[in-house]
Amino acid sequence: MNVAVDHYISAGYNRADSPMAEFASETTLVRRLTLDLVGRIPTWPETQGFLESRYPQKWSLLVDRLMSSPEFAFHQRDVIDEWLMEGKYDDSEWREYLLAAIRDNRPWNEMFRDIMLPDRESILHPGAAGFLRSRARELDDMTNDTSRLFFGVSISCAKCHDHPLVADWLQDHYFGLASFFNRTYLTKKRTIAEKYTGNVKFQTTSGDEKQARFMFLTGSAVTEPVVELTKEEVRAQAEEVKRQMRDADAPAAQVPAFSPRGELVKLALTSGQDRFFARAIVNRVWHQYF
Repeated sequence: MNVAVDHYISAGYNRADSPMAEFASETTLVRRLTLDLVGRIPTWPETQGFLESRYPQKWSLLVDRLMSSPEFAFHQRDVIDEWLMEGKYDDSEWREYLLAAIRDNRPWNEMFRDIMLPDRESILHPGAAGFLRSRARELDDMTNDTSRLFFGVSISCAKCHDHPLVADWLQDHYFGLASFFNRTYLTKKRTIAEKYTGNVKFQTTSGDEKQARFMFLTGSAVTEPVVELTKEEVRAQAEEVKRQMRDADAPAAQVPAFSPRGELVKLALTSGQDRFFARAIVNRVWHQYF
């Protein structure tokens, strides 16, 4: 990996006809590495011991030592909390979830699934609901923040009209993504649940009313299966949702047979559809360390 990185950095310098910067000193590098991995500067004994070491693989040894320390999990928890909450929300259960996930070395795709589907993971990871819980009252917040923070795409401009600067983003994309969150609501006991029905309609710039599809940023869409229900069944579903929203003693909300957020997770993580998800986290990690 480092050979490939060096190759492209050198190529960039050559194209710009610019001399490469001098190598940083070992003192500077050990300071930067410690700050990046555990969020503090190294102690003097740590720095001195590293500088005096003649072990050929001392850099790898230092990285392994820092990443195996308890400080690493705490610092990375704070980094991810800042990424996803941006300092706007303070949720202790959410931070406990992040810390446990990092200590368990939980893959990012599995963390995304926890966060988007906390109604299914609530027993094991109750704090994972923090991301949606902090935004559940505003459909725009769930839509825009999920797109921007997990997929690296800001589509807020496409709510009122097709994006004026980026031809790829249309109203269909904005409201298609919003459709996956439209049925999400907060119960009285502050858990995340989904209604059984609810579609998104929007008005195009030409004044036509249009019903949004469940469509991901790639343009791939899913179709909700048609289920014939009696009036009594529809009424019972609506009453169940009302009870969840007003009664803190109600049993845990059921997961509907068709879960829009569940479909979003499937689409976002499917091979060939996951380029937005993968690119966003790679860019965030690259920015953090480089």
